[in-house]
Amino acid sequence: MIQSNPIKQFALYAIGIYILLYGFPFPLNHVPYAHELFSKYALAVQEKYILFFGHSILGMDSFEKIQMTGSGDTTFDYVRIPALFSLALLIGLIFFFIKKTRAKAEPFYRTALIYARYYVGITLITYGVAKFLEGQFPGPSFSTMETTIGNISPMGLAWRFFGYSDTYKIFMGLAEVTAGFLLLFRRTAILGALVSISVCLNIVLVNFSFDVPVKLFSSHLLLFSILVLLPKVKPILDFFILHKTSTLGEFKPHFSKKKHKITWLVINLFIIGYIPITIISGHLISQQYRTMKNDWEGLYYGFDIDANRAWNKLMLEKNYMMLQSEYGPKEYFSIQEIKEGGEILIRNQEDEKKPHTLHIKDLGNEQFEILLKLGEKEILAIGSKKDKSSYELVKRGFHWINEYPYNR
Repeated sequence: MIQSNPIKQFALYAIGIYILLYGFPFPLNHVPYAHELFSKYALAVQEKYILFFGHSILGMDSFEKIQMTGSGDTTFDYVRIPALFSLALLIGLIFFFIKKTRAKAEPFYRTALIYARYYVGITLITYGVAKFLEGQFPGPSFSTMETTIGNISPMGLAWRFFGYSDTYKIFMGLAEVTAGFLLLFRRTAILGALVSISVCLNIVLVNFSFDVPVKLFSSHLLLFSILVLLPKVKPILDFFILHKTSTLGEFKPHFSKKKHKITWLVINLFIIGYIPITIISGHLISQQYRTMKNDWEGLYYGFDIDANRAWNKLMLEKNYMMLQSEYGPKEYFSIQEIKEGGEILIRNQEDEKKPHTLHIKDLGNEQFEILLKLGEKEILAIGSKKDKSSYELVKRGFHWINEYPYNR
C-alpha cells in the first residue's frame, strides 16, 4: 500500500487526473446524445486551454489545431500532453490543499486506474474486432501490387505486410480482444495488464519503427497498462522471482448506500456489456460499405495514353474504381451500382450529384472494351485484363515443404 506522505498524495492526484483528462470523453462518447449535450462543450474548453498553452506558455505564435487529418501525432497532439499534465498538476494542487480531499488521494488514484483499464480494454477490443473484418489492414489490392516497393511509405509497407495474412491478422485480433476483455474484469485485470503490456509494446514498436502516426496514443495505452500493473509488481516479483507466498488482492469499491451500489452496477454493465456489443455490431454494419461483389473486378491495362486519355490502367476492386497512368497521379471513384451487361455507375468526390457510367464488354481472346462516360466526355479503349491470381504475391500461397527457399 502506498504510504500517506504529502508528495505521494499530490502525485497520485496529478497522475489520476491526467488519466481522466486524456481519456475524456470516454465512456460518454458511447452514450447517445452525450456529445451534443455535454462532451462537445467540455472538449471545446479543453481545446481552448491547449491552444492557450501553446500560444502563451510555449510561445508558439502560429500554433493551431488542424481538423480531421487522420494523424494522432500532429503538433496539437504533442502540445496536448504537457497542457493536460499542467492542468492535472493545477487541479491536483487544489485537491491537495483541501484538507478533506487530501486523505482521499489513494482511493481516487485507484478509481482512476479502474478508468484506465476500462479505457485501454475498450480500445483494444475496438481495434481487435476490426482485424477479423475488412478494415484496418486490407488484403493485397490491385493498387498495392501495382506499386513498386520503393514508392511506398514505411507505414504503407507495414500495412501491406500485416494485411497479406488473414491468419496473422486473426492472431493480432485475438491478442487485442483477449487483453481487452481481461482488463474489463477486476479478477482478471492483472493478467489483462500483463497481456496488454505485451500487445501495446508491439504496437508502439511498430508505430515508431514504421512512422505510423499513432505513436502518442499507443504510447499512452502502454503507459496506462503499466500503471494498472504497477501496484501489483511487488507481489508478482515475490511469487515468480523470489518464490515467496504472495497474494495480489483486488480493489473492489465499497459503497454503504444502496443507490451508490446500483449506480456502480449500471456503470459496469454499460462499459462491460453495452459498449462491446455496440462496437462489434458497428464493425459488422460497416462491412456493407467496405465489401461489394464485383464480377468485373480486375486490372485493365494496355491502353495507349493520348490527349483524350491521361491514364493507361483502370482498376476495379470491390466498391471502388481507380484510374492511373504509369507513374502519374491516381483518380478514385466509388462504385454506386453494378448493373447487368457490364454497366457500372460510379461517382467521384468532385461530382457527387450525378453518377458517371462505365461500360465493360468482353471481346474474347482476353480483350475488353472499356467505354467510360465522365459527364459529357466519352473515352473508348481496348485492353487486357489481369486477375489477382496472376500476381506472385497471391498465387505463391503457403507450402509446408520447401526444398529451397523461395525468396524473390
